[in-house]
Amino acid sequence: MSLRDQIFGEMGYSSDYRLNQEELKALRLFVSDHWLQGIAKSNPELLNEAKEIGIENYHLIADKLNHKQVWPKSNRVLTQSVVEKIKTFPFIAKLKDELGEFTISDVYDTYQHCGEQEIYWRLVRPNVASDVGPLHVDKWFHESFNMGEGMFPAGVVTVKIWIPLFCEPGKNGLSLVPGSHLHKWSFHVENIEGLPKPIPEDDLSKLNAQLMHTESGNMLIFHENTLHGGVVNRGNKTRVSAEITLVLSNNNF
Repeated sequence: MSLRDQIFGEMGYSSDYRLNQEELKALRLFVSDHWLQGIAKSNPELLNEAKEIGIENYHLIADKLNHKQVWPKSNRVLTQSVVEKIKTFPFIAKLKDELGEFTISDVYDTYQHCGEQEIYWRLVRPNVASDVGPLHVDKWFHESFNMGEGMFPAGVVTVKIWIPLFCEPGKNGLSLVPGSHLHKWSFHVENIEGLPKPIPEDDLSKLNAQLMHTESGNMLIFHENTLHGGVVNRGNKTRVSAEITLVLSNNNF
């Protein structure tokens, strides 16, 4: 089944695509370097220890810094020069062959950074429930931003790429609800810490969200209306992942 058919058909996602080893190595290096830059800025006394243990063991030093303060989303967005390098990777070309031309979504933290393309990363420490979010639909957020006017113009659809860089299959990763993109889920928006936060009005706890079995480099690619969420990390390492939102013309589908 083609990537298009998997995402826009009954499933709403694909787990068939992987980074090659060179791509995985390079992405790990980009994210690790960015992580070290953040450590150097916030807690320079921890830099040598961070270099020694590596980002996948971040949890071993996390209690020595203020995790929430050090790692807001704005501090986890890769620089535009790194984004430009990632756009030359073979997996991007392969996705364009499968899906047609696309752009990468603008950066959005407290406002939309028009023209700045967003690739960002996440840290999920072992057994820390606050590091993961509940089931949600990306389009809820897209529609809620910019005072409810939304991020994107009419006539486009988005697709999320979730890339595990350090992952322990079956112990951590991302959960999805297959086929959920075919249902219209109700939500409302609340302002939380100065940002619009979509709150589901349907009872999502009864849904069969599946923890996807993903090894490092095994991408999940899914529709903007597919329900997904993090799961508490039951592994022994920090789960590290990257995310990219592709913006495509609706005319292609």
